[in-house]
Amino acid sequence: MELLSIHKDKISIPPSGILPMLGTPQEELDSFTESLIMEYTDRCRSVMEPRGGYARFEVVIPSSGEEIEIQGHRFSTGKVVRNMLRDADEFALFVTTAGPGPEKLAKDLIKQGMYLEGLIADTVASVIVESAANQVEEHIKDLAASAGKKITNRYSPGYCAWDVSEQQKLFALLPEGFCGITLSETSLMSPIKSVSGIIGIGSEVVYNDYTCEICPMKECVFRKTVEEKSGTV
Repeated sequence: MELLSIHKDKISIPPSGILPMLGTPQEELDSFTESLIMEYTDRCRSVMEPRGGYARFEVVIPSSGEEIEIQGHRFSTGKVVRNMLRDADEFALFVTTAGPGPEKLAKDLIKQGMYLEGLIADTVASVIVESAANQVEEHIKDLAASAGKKITNRYSPGYCAWDVSEQQKLFALLPEGFCGITLSETSLMSPIKSVSGIIGIGSEVVYNDYTCEICPMKECVFRKTVEEKSGTV
């Protein structure tokens, strides 16, 4: 297990990452909303406590084409994720979090009836945790490269038809309270603004710049965000 130092100054929160999740095209951004985005980006930065870490495991290949196995735990990832991980000889299970501060800020704003401000803060918090996950991914990528290997994209329970309840198995392979994150019986992480998932490591694995076209979740907000950035919509 390895806890990483997530660098706050490297947490990227560009408006281009926030606007699609708010459903606001850049050309329709008004000065009032822009000022709110700037304000609550700063406020979320002031209360965030980004943390991240991972654990590496050797690959066991089950007979099923829709599963992976890690230390006796069989993950029913579905065909998409299993196919993306098929050439890995090692798996890295990771978790990251923005900490409780940003989500508390968002909830407090909504309780006060400041719904737009709360939505913006909640969206910024989501961008923070994804940026923290990017740092973890880059660390694993550099570690793999030092051994002459590559990595896959990162995949999380709840996406690409991988059931979110499988987080129970993922967390069972990590120390209790790893990175300050706990998991409820309904597989909800706390802090909510947290991410868990898996990255494949190996000499023959492939990293794809754009993978949403392989995922059956057509209404996923992250799919729409990526597609807008890539110009496919």
